[in-house]
Amino acid sequence: MNAVHDPRSILITGSSSGIGRATAERFGARGWRVFASLRRPDAGAPLRELGARKGWRLTTPELDVTRDDSVAAAVAEVLRQTDGRLDVLVNNAGYYAYGPLEETSPDELRAQLETNVVGVHRVTRAVLPAMRARRAGTVVTLGSLSGRVALPMVGPYHASKWALEGMIEAWRLELHPFGVRMALIEPGPFATPLYANERIAAAADRAESPYADLLASYRREAARLGRAHDLTPLVDAIERAATAENPRLRWPVGPTSFSAGRLRPFVPDRLYEWIMRIAFRTRRPLPPDPSRTDASLRL
Repeated sequence: MNAVHDPRSILITGSSSGIGRATAERFGARGWRVFASLRRPDAGAPLRELGARKGWRLTTPELDVTRDDSVAAAVAEVLRQTDGRLDVLVNNAGYYAYGPLEETSPDELRAQLETNVVGVHRVTRAVLPAMRARRAGTVVTLGSLSGRVALPMVGPYHASKWALEGMIEAWRLELHPFGVRMALIEPGPFATPLYANERIAAAADRAESPYADLLASYRREAARLGRAHDLTPLVDAIERAATAENPRLRWPVGPTSFSAGRLRPFVPDRLYEWIMRIAFRTRRPLPPDPSRTDASLRL
């Protein structure tokens, strides 16, 4: 039994598996009051059972980051149980969508942004009044090194993670006068259900797609890419960001964190594009069709 109780509380989104669950277990073991939220309550049974065996103060409230009513109800209940005190929010819920952008429908792109970006905005807005009232609190958001570099076929996911980079940095500046801290964790590829549950654009997964060769190349490279299985360094970074008195903004961690997070800003764009063409075996652009007139090219 864990007899040590920490007065602090934490709300984590997307806690059914992977990073969210590992984070819930870490803070549960530290004695925090943990609200490990998830979209489907039944998915929280294993975590609830573990918490009961360990004597953790851990519950698994239902929270769907894409629904205003779900977020409002969950946050209101958390604050009711903690007398208005929430020390840390960890925005972890999200999924991985990929495919050529031309063949990604607006609805598919909208769904990716709704979960990965608007969902973060929705939950964070809900907890901020309580944090501002106490002039204390930390919001830790799971971004990605995919918000610092770009690969072909990953445009939908990149769009969401690049958007998070700007949104969280702007929010950090806005919240500084109120004593609320913002931090952005930027993991490299870790072996989590994020990739097991990835979604491809419906129009892309067909033999006649003009991007079929590039998609096959992407899949080969993705299969070869090493993904870290030990989540400990990543959860360590989340814990440090959540508990630091003055956390830095960006926390790159894991595979490729040095090359993507530190070196990419210093690599000229043309050199980076040349490397990508070699890695994904892309050809030089085809010459213009001589049968097309200058007027048709301008249309």
